[in-house]
Amino acid sequence: MSQSRRVVITGLGVVSPLGCDLKTFWHLLCRGESGIRPIESFETSSFKSCLAGEVRDFDATDFIPPKQARRMGRVSHFAVASALMAVRDADLDLDAEDRSGMAISFGTSVGGLREAFAAHDCMLRKQHLHPFTMTATFPNAVSAEVAIALGVHGECETYSIGCSSTANAIGRAYDLIRSRDVDLVIAGGAEAPLHPTILSAMEAGRTLAPDYQGSVRNLPRPFDRTRSGIVMGEGAGCVVLEEYEHAVRRGAHIYAELEGWAFTCDAHSMAKPMESGGEQQRAIEQALMAAHWFPEEVEYVNACGLGSVELDAIETKAIKQAMGAHAYRVPVSSLKGALGHAFAASGAFQVISTVLSLEYQFVPPTLNLTEPDPDCDLDYVPGHGRPAAIQRALINSFGFGGKNIVLALCRAESAEARRLVPADMDWEGALSIPMGAAVAKSAVTAHPRLSS
Repeated sequence: MSQSRRVVITGLGVVSPLGCDLKTFWHLLCRGESGIRPIESFETSSFKSCLAGEVRDFDATDFIPPKQARRMGRVSHFAVASALMAVRDADLDLDAEDRSGMAISFGTSVGGLREAFAAHDCMLRKQHLHPFTMTATFPNAVSAEVAIALGVHGECETYSIGCSSTANAIGRAYDLIRSRDVDLVIAGGAEAPLHPTILSAMEAGRTLAPDYQGSVRNLPRPFDRTRSGIVMGEGAGCVVLEEYEHAVRRGAHIYAELEGWAFTCDAHSMAKPMESGGEQQRAIEQALMAAHWFPEEVEYVNACGLGSVELDAIETKAIKQAMGAHAYRVPVSSLKGALGHAFAASGAFQVISTVLSLEYQFVPPTLNLTEPDPDCDLDYVPGHGRPAAIQRALINSFGFGGKNIVLALCRAESAEARRLVPADMDWEGALSIPMGAAVAKSAVTAHPRLSS
């Protein structure tokens, strides 16, 4: 198969702390709203950290038959919901496609670990375990449940390489379409890590930002001088990746094109990134080469930006080393202040947000950045988002264990396949339009395309 096959994105679906439909997610993200609040799903009085990006107002049975939903874990609920929304958003008629020639590619870091710990708690209390405990806890369930929901019979894989699992899943999906006879891949990532044992383990590892029982609310603080650690999150995101000619033949709306990606490994530590930033830099440089871009062509970087003391400085260094003086002219923003760190799902949020930034020529802000750090001296779009001319963007996804993945996305080039944003658009007015509460069921029963 020719290596000239182009890979485009034609559908998006999201379950997030800022809403469980695409329109609400983007609207609140651009307005600078935060989904970080005290955890409600379990008691947190014994922890120094009680904030999280928790998904609220989500009912799995809006997407999945109740009997099937009872057999699944929360992470699979999120994955299936996001996939159904993405397929709907892509106007994809699966009955008209060769389901044996489609593929599923999903990422998750901890999979059903939440259900595994819950089962252990039941065992200690000498309660009966749920009969589907094992299948609900397998990382494999994330992609398998999506395949079951969609009836897809092609390759079906779950990638689990830490926080960069979703970027890896999307990169592998890109490779499938580029090099083989696969025209469609449903790709994304899901995470549901909010459980007392997982929170306790993260706190023991000194990775969480202490919020002193929620008395400190402006957390996390990516790239800020006072940054002190991460805040956990959860959710899922999914994209429909499609071979360009296939998308054109069926008249699909093309959001963006994935032009290349790269993967490097620090081979240094499970918990700490390599201080030199050399492998992050190499991932950026290799992604640029794969996409055939010059550094000066990059117009936006969606950063990993965890809010950790070490990684934020290292990521800044890597961007500057890879892009030279141009790094100071490029807007760089992190979503973690709004959504928390949802492990693999964070990569899904990044991809969807970047696609919409390319589509609507707008950069969401980095929240809670109020005190500049001399070591983090790029344009991080603090506080308020802004319109920007963006044709090409990079996504940095750096995970525990030193797994560094960078994706290169460009705006859809065909005038027939994209909706152009008017040059005189009233951005303040567009972002102040009142939005109703997110109703997950409407994402399935009504088309969620942002222009609808």
